[in-house]
Amino acid sequence: MSYTQLLPRYRGWKIPLFHALRKDINLLKTVFYNFRCANYACPVRVYPKVHLHISPTARIVHNGGRLNLGVRWNVEQYRRSEFLLRDNATLEINADFDIYTGCQIVVDPGAKLSLGKGAMNHNVRVAAFKSIAIGHDVYISENATLWDSDNHPIGASSKKFTAPITIGDNVLIGMNATILKGVTIGDGAVVAAHSLVIRSVPSKALVGGVPARVLRENVTWSL
Repeated sequence: MSYTQLLPRYRGWKIPLFHALRKDINLLKTVFYNFRCANYACPVRVYPKVHLHISPTARIVHNGGRLNLGVRWNVEQYRRSEFLLRDNATLEINADFDIYTGCQIVVDPGAKLSLGKGAMNHNVRVAAFKSIAIGHDVYISENATLWDSDNHPIGASSKKFTAPITIGDNVLIGMNATILKGVTIGDGAVVAAHSLVIRSVPSKALVGGVPARVLRENVTWSL
């Protein structure tokens, strides 16, 4: 019996299973989470040294593409990664997305993380307490942070301390940049390295500084 005949009902993840047989893939985790997620149709490729926890009440919405967890540049660069999808949280996969080694991704109870086409380089930290949406062709450089909450209210202020982050299409976020709650980054924007972004960024703008401000307009960039 052929491979295709053996797995007629798993059309959505025949390819992920094939890739799981590669030596650099964690076979057990890859097969387990592909069976468990989204009725066998969610392609998730898990590399070594990834601590992956998906709550039984969490939801994965697969609209296309594959999520690659713990990708590395070479064999020597495997660093421990963490991906936590907590109770009633939602992960939305819309296209191919690579999360490199050393990243810490936490989607809190009831929160949502949406991923388009793109990549997070080594040691990126993402904490979604409410909602973080990442568009297509987005590249997030090493050691960047996306955090949509202050975690704690300060003093007696009634100001919201959690607000969604939205990143548009074709966005570049530089090394060690920090994106905080309530920020929307427009299509084609560039965030310079070491920037602290606390206000929304216009489309095709280059922002930088602490706090970040517009340095140039109508910029273009490419990988």
